[in-house]
Amino acid sequence: MNPSVKDRLGSVVRALNGVVLPALPKEASLAQEQVMLAMGHIQIILAQIDAAPAFLAEEMTDIEHMGAEIAAAATGDGETGMAAAALNTLLADTATDAPEARTAAVQDAIDLLLQALARDGDAASRQNVRDIVLQHGAARAEKDRRWFAAMGFDIDYSGG
Repeated sequence: MNPSVKDRLGSVVRALNGVVLPALPKEASLAQEQVMLAMGHIQIILAQIDAAPAFLAEEMTDIEHMGAEIAAAATGDGETGMAAAALNTLLADTATDAPEARTAAVQDAIDLLLQALARDGDAASRQNVRDIVLQHGAARAEKDRRWFAAMGFDIDYSGG
C-alpha cells in the first residue's frame, strides 16, 4: 500500500525538522532559514490540499466570467473583433482542460484581446473593459488573500 500524499508530505516535514535542521551548523543561518521556509510551504500545502480542487475550479469560473464580459464589451477594428471571437470560441468549448490549464488558456486569450483592444479598440470600449478587469481583479484578489491567509503575510486576514 502506498502512503497518501498527505502522509508523504508530513514525512518530509518531520525529516526536515527532526534530521536536516538539527544537523545544520549554527553558522548556516541561510540554510536553516530555507529549511524552515520549505517546511512552512509544505505545511500550508497540507492545510489547503483538500480544498484546492474547489479553489482552482472557482478561480477558473471567475476568469471565464471576466473573459465573457470582456469579450462582450470589446469593440474595435479587425484585431479586436478577431481576438474577441477567439476568446468566445475558447469559452464555448468547455469539454477540455483541467481547471489550471483552462484558467491559463482563458487568461492568455484575454491578454491577446487586451493587446488587440489597445491597438485598434474603441476608446469607450477600452474604458469599459478596464472597469471590468478592475472589478473582477478586486474580487479575485479578495478570494486569493483569504486563501493565502495561512501564510501570515496579509495582516488583514492572518491576524498578524
